[in-house]
Amino acid sequence: MRDEEVIQSILQGNGDKYAVIVERYQTRLYRTAYYYSRNVEDAMDLTQEIFIKAYNSLAKFKRGSAFSTWLYRIAVNHCIDWSRKKRPQCEEDACLANLASGESTPEECLLRQERASEVHRALESLPEHYRTTLMLYYFEELTPHQIADILAISKRTVETRLHRGRKMLRDKIPLKLSGGVFHDLFSQSG
Repeated sequence: MRDEEVIQSILQGNGDKYAVIVERYQTRLYRTAYYYSRNVEDAMDLTQEIFIKAYNSLAKFKRGSAFSTWLYRIAVNHCIDWSRKKRPQCEEDACLANLASGESTPEECLLRQERASEVHRALESLPEHYRTTLMLYYFEELTPHQIADILAISKRTVETRLHRGRKMLRDKIPLKLSGGVFHDLFSQSG
């Protein structure tokens, strides 16, 4: 069943069908919320708040656009509002989980954590519109067209923000970190 059909069913009184929407988008919205909060509990709370806000606004959804775009717009705006009010106070230590599972050596884990921290600090220092555009493109793997729809800007503006945002990051992050996992972020010129 397509999103639009599920939404129509919900609007006709089948509220239990909203579980289908939650199941489809829960992981992606949680990932977006975690990017902004950097905390598991806050991300879970934000995700729940986003779904509640979307449910309460379903009647406002215009069927001419993609539901996923509309939902992401709500998610990004909600997360931006949250981050303005409350900066994250702690960051989950993913290293412990990797060490416990045997997936990484302590050295690999610390190096990966150092790189991620550098990139996260650099992203946090960017103006919000660049940070959001880069996050949606690299971490959510959305296309420039999808980002343009979510942020209600032109595709050309998205491409400009990606280009300028990457340049700003290159200037902020030490060259030694620009290889490996972050190679794509630093090597693209478009």
